[in-house]
Amino acid sequence: MNMNNLFLKGTKFAVFSVCVVMMALGKEVQAQSPVSFQAKAGVGIASFWGKNTEGKAKFAYKAGAGMDYAFNKVWSLQPSLNFVSKGYKEEEAGIGKASMNELYLELPIMVAACLNFTKNSGLLLSAGPYVAYGIGGKTSVVVEKKIPTIVGFETVEDEYKLGTFGHIDDGKMGNKRFDAGVGLSITYENRNIILGLESQLGLINVNDKLKEVAEFTGLDDFAAKNISAFVTIGYKF
Repeated sequence: MNMNNLFLKGTKFAVFSVCVVMMALGKEVQAQSPVSFQAKAGVGIASFWGKNTEGKAKFAYKAGAGMDYAFNKVWSLQPSLNFVSKGYKEEEAGIGKASMNELYLELPIMVAACLNFTKNSGLLLSAGPYVAYGIGGKTSVVVEKKIPTIVGFETVEDEYKLGTFGHIDDGKMGNKRFDAGVGLSITYENRNIILGLESQLGLINVNDKLKEVAEFTGLDDFAAKNISAFVTIGYKF
């Protein structure tokens, strides 16, 4: 009986010891893992850039999640998937105004260099390409008309709303769904908290039909491309 009790106690001790060792090893492996994950969101401004493009900045936002693969203490690779709002707005006195909203699923692949301040904090400088696919958004156009009345002219506004992406023959604005460009960011990390400034420069003309209309009116080499900047906050897992 005593031998059985001794055997049971020894077995329990062995199982407990193995569990403790496995937990310790698991924590060590996790601590040494080069892979981490992050989720972040942000707000900012977006517009168009390019020759003969004079769009004003509009409110923009983004949210997404990504991975950080550390090659060493300095260099890492940061792919992510984001939901992003971009676009532009424009207003011309006596003619009307327009506001274009573009919603993208975006895949940036950034290469980051880390400048460590302490063991748990540092500054990351990142750069890399991105590709995006337009999934939605509306464009609002308000046209001003002057209607003669018995006391002069009265300004009347006609508003039109149409989908941003899709063929213009189908009643859409005609923006291309595919977009691509380059991104830059500077990020401060303190333990699990991430604060960042991000900017993106599109390299693809967003709408060939707008280019044709602009060239018809005398604006040669019109090329509207996306440009945006965000302030972001996130959490690192």
